[in-house]
Amino acid sequence: MAKILIVEDSDSVRISLKNILTPDGHEITEAVNGLDALRRLEESQDFDVILCDINMPEMNGMEFIKEQCNNDGYRDIPTVMCTTESHPRLTSEAKQTGVVRAWLMKPFKPEILKATIDRIIKEKELKKK
Repeated sequence: MAKILIVEDSDSVRISLKNILTPDGHEITEAVNGLDALRRLEESQDFDVILCDINMPEMNGMEFIKEQCNNDGYRDIPTVMCTTESHPRLTSEAKQTGVVRAWLMKPFKPEILKATIDRIIKEKELKKK
């Protein structure tokens, strides 16, 4: 299945996301903020999807996706924002980076998360063909 990087400062949310996704065979790597995620991406750029929160210490999700879109090594990794933030300015700014493919409002149903990841993986596979 997919290799997924979860970027989330809340331990309980990271654990919940991991518990939702691992039974489907997804391989999960965790990062506690944007800086930690950049370190993980330096170690391996072989991720299929990134799940990213917005409100995090040290480097928030918006700062992270801006860094992501400026790096040739991982600008093509689709990112799903998983957040409580819904301000139209934020969603517009995030989507303009070109890396954000979906915006999920917390709390969301596990089926919505799984369907979103499945859609993104299928889109990636179609692009490869």
